[in-house]
Amino acid sequence: MPNLHPPAPRLRRAALPVLLTLVLALGPWAGTGFAAQAPAAFPDLPLNPNAQQAAALGLGPGEPASLSRIPAQALLVLLVSYFCPPCHKEMPRIKDLERRIRERGLAGRIRLIGLAVGDDQALVASFLARHGGLNFPLLPDPVLAAHKRLGNPVVPTLYAVAGQGGKLRLVLKREGEFVEDPDAFLDTLLRALSIPPGATKTPRGK
Repeated sequence: MPNLHPPAPRLRRAALPVLLTLVLALGPWAGTGFAAQAPAAFPDLPLNPNAQQAAALGLGPGEPASLSRIPAQALLVLLVSYFCPPCHKEMPRIKDLERRIRERGLAGRIRLIGLAVGDDQALVASFLARHGGLNFPLLPDPVLAAHKRLGNPVVPTLYAVAGQGGKLRLVLKREGEFVEDPDAFLDTLLRALSIPPGATKTPRGK
């Protein structure tokens, strides 16, 4: 029987310490569910998007990029890794979430951005190829800089972050595989942002 899945990219020797750190960070991979967070500052992570990714985030070409500069009422910051099985398992539902953001007229108000923890650009490309591409930017974090600033969370983790006056605050957080209904999650997020959920709903399947 032919192998339908391409082998994982070979690791360079220099990448092994990073991979070891990542394996320790992955933890038990058990989902803990979404929880509302007490208002807390969220790190303004610097970003290095290419021109296409910057445009998808609403950023102008060549301007400095960080989370706080992305024009949106809320950012969904998703941590994944090529070497994380639950990260691959949750992708169909994450893609459904991104689709529902667009279908409900929330694109631009809620933006989704992925950070590939411990992955270089080649691994990001492999991740995208495995899932037929993604409709949101996935940026590499090869030396775990963003991961460390976030306190070395388990992977996958999804943060919902609100921006106000250039400052970021954590609204919702989920550690582990995203298994929620996308609409139910968006309704929870909209309530946390004090936006009536019914004001943005559109029929499914468009």
